[in-house]
Amino acid sequence: VVAGVAETRRQILFYSILLAPVGASPWLFGYAGLLYGITALIGGALIGALVPLVLFDNLLGAAGGLVLGTALPVGYLLFIRWWRLGGMRKQLPYALQAISDAVRSGQTLSESCELVSKEIKGPLGKEFGYAFQQLELGHTPIAVMTRMVRRIPLAEFRIFATAVIVHRRAGGNLSLLTERMSKAAHDKTDVRNHVLAMTAGARLSAVGMVIASILAAALLTWMEPEYIEVFAKSAKGPWLIATAVLLQCVGAIWVWRILKTSS
Repeated sequence: VVAGVAETRRQILFYSILLAPVGASPWLFGYAGLLYGITALIGGALIGALVPLVLFDNLLGAAGGLVLGTALPVGYLLFIRWWRLGGMRKQLPYALQAISDAVRSGQTLSESCELVSKEIKGPLGKEFGYAFQQLELGHTPIAVMTRMVRRIPLAEFRIFATAVIVHRRAGGNLSLLTERMSKAAHDKTDVRNHVLAMTAGARLSAVGMVIASILAAALLTWMEPEYIEVFAKSAKGPWLIATAVLLQCVGAIWVWRILKTSS
């Protein structure tokens, strides 16, 4: 190595960090499909494993980097999904009420979707705008509603889409049904917010326990690095660390599932 071992390792770290977001950017901005996303995910896992292995010759760090490199993209996507569904859940009652008023005034389903796309901002408004474009291009309402159900995985919208499909096939009072669905969505949102308020303390305690254990491990590593190094290099050390991390993850998921409110 001409530049020296330290400089070579620094360059490997720099280019690894640089290439990770560049390689995943087409997928994140919607210009690539699922196969590219899986490839970027595997690449992130490999980078997370190779950086500690190349820089520090640490197999335990490589295992942790492998887990971290895989978990970070998945966690990012889960956060984006949670944020998107949360926004749609809050906007759905108002969107259904707008459709009910538009249908009652004599407008078509296509015109109602256009009205919602203009009045409702955020992800739900974009979905109705996309539905309006499809209807204007000649797609049937049944096909459009079927595709929207896959893109808006909410129980209230699934019922609304079923009502639209039944209305197109057998007729019925779509305005009255949509108005009732809007009221039911409002009531469900109020109940969900009440449950979230009642369980806020328990959820905060669970998050505090997880963060406290991580901070305690980091503080111990900073204050007593020799102790951690001896423990990690012992025969049972890596297995005990892996068991502790696994149990911590299982406990966090368990508490999250107990406190999770129904969507």
